[in-house]
Amino acid sequence: MIKMIGLDLDGTLLTRDKRLTKENSDVLAEAARRGIHIVPVTGRPLSGLPAAVEALPFIRYAITSNGAVLTDRAEGKTIRARLMRKETAMEVLAAAQGDDIIREFFTEGRGFHDPQTHRLLWNRFAGTPILDYLRKSRTQVEDLHQCLGDQNDGIENISIMCASPAQRGDVLSRVSCIDGIRIIFPWPTDLEITARDADKGDAFLDLADMLGIAASEVMAMGDGNNDLGLMRAAGLSVAMGNSNEEVLAAADHVTADNEHDGVAEAIRKFVL
Repeated sequence: MIKMIGLDLDGTLLTRDKRLTKENSDVLAEAARRGIHIVPVTGRPLSGLPAAVEALPFIRYAITSNGAVLTDRAEGKTIRARLMRKETAMEVLAAAQGDDIIREFFTEGRGFHDPQTHRLLWNRFAGTPILDYLRKSRTQVEDLHQCLGDQNDGIENISIMCASPAQRGDVLSRVSCIDGIRIIFPWPTDLEITARDADKGDAFLDLADMLGIAASEVMAMGDGNNDLGLMRAAGLSVAMGNSNEEVLAAADHVTADNEHDGVAEAIRKFVL
């Protein structure tokens, strides 16, 4: 019997235009009425949770920044964190410098970037719903390295977006030798970097343990490479129809894509 469901957001629960459909919302509400915990498990920082997800009254826990942070939203506190040291994050940013490279770091649920990255991000996502997410979750600072130096230890995530796969390969060769990090490949041109022990699946199972739920009683759904740890940890894993081949191969089942309420379809089939 499934007692907890972990859901990636982008490419899974949300449509391409970042909407939570009524069908998905209604099915999640029905699962919650039956006592099932619904947990967003996302690469986004806490401030980047969509308003429609934040408004769901049954969403108490959220796992954010690729498993770096587990938050009890009812209590307003972090109950689990796996964070990078400030010095490690500074090494990563220094190794990823370039005129056309997007660089951000995330701490305390929010992203920080400099004017160069602000311009590149706004150009890259012009005319898309992602700009609303960026406005909600980012702060622009004049000097990224100085801002990072002013932080306490506790960096959740670093996002690096390159202009091409080749440029990403060059950045990867420079950052891969840095100790204490975990490198995630969310897109052919992008990297996301967390502390070595930050993982969606580990955070999800730790929450299950806190709630007295066995691994065999949890279900996870995702579509991207940063969801693999989550899906491998769950007793029942479901890949979205829009997932890549690696995710499809790792899943127990495949549902419809995120444009056709694949989350609702899977929950109706395997839970309700």
